[in-house]
Amino acid sequence: MNRHTRPPRLRSGGFSLLEVAIVLGILGLVLTLGLQSTSAYFSQERRKVSLARVAAADAALVNYVAVQGRLPCPADGSLATGVAGAGVEARAATGVCTAMATGVLPWVTLGLIETEAQDGWGTRLTYRTVSAVAVAPNLGFTSNRALDATSCDPGGAAVRVPLSFGGQTVETCAAACTLANLANCTSPLNLVTGRGLSVRDAIAPAGTALMSPAAGTGAAYVLISHGENRGGGYDASGTLQAGTPANGALEGPNANNQPVPADFIDAPFNDSDGATRFDDIVSRPTLMSLLARAQLAPRAH
Repeated sequence: MNRHTRPPRLRSGGFSLLEVAIVLGILGLVLTLGLQSTSAYFSQERRKVSLARVAAADAALVNYVAVQGRLPCPADGSLATGVAGAGVEARAATGVCTAMATGVLPWVTLGLIETEAQDGWGTRLTYRTVSAVAVAPNLGFTSNRALDATSCDPGGAAVRVPLSFGGQTVETCAAACTLANLANCTSPLNLVTGRGLSVRDAIAPAGTALMSPAAGTGAAYVLISHGENRGGGYDASGTLQAGTPANGALEGPNANNQPVPADFIDAPFNDSDGATRFDDIVSRPTLMSLLARAQLAPRAH
């Protein structure tokens, strides 16, 4: 070997700074994508849980109406778990609901455990209906036997009549209705027209209802999961959630801790941030569908 010829230099066993930076960048990207995928998965699972709990709450309300002939009043959502009255319908002896502005599903009154009245994110389900009023006749749904429509008849033309149940006067169908004298009978349309809550969709302008009491399609109640951002819902401590990210414009009327709005909103799912966000889940059965499921609907010929 030529003494002036040097053997090739062996490469060091370590990595260069550039190589380390490239590897770390790739690992960061993989972790970011993995976290996003995991977050999306858990979000979808919690939404499925929420849909199932809203459906179960609907069934519990139907069972309550079938037995009691009325809807329960909401419980006060601002009461923390364990406080006296938490989960119990807030109702005066007259049938008037006393916590409608902060109303949540009354899980104790319905025989549910508390988690069954929460959505997948741990937010209590907001619940609103039409309260009884302290004057007669009463078009509310929380008075005694206010939703017993078994004396109505499709062939009738008479208007609703005031009847007394347990000291509470409600407008319902005439009990004297017979097939031989349909003039005494109230039709289902006359029973439901002008009653219920108004619900509109995302694109309809204010005052244009998807469900309208005037058209006889008013909602018997609304049940709302406030979605992943939780905005406008109460948690188990009785704290109203501000929403992270903030509620979209369409979610504002559905928020709790306010008077019953002129229109509730139901819209397609949209989890983008900003004014178009809508991740609420809304159940809004009509009065007639509730009566049918509770087997208190008007009789057929």
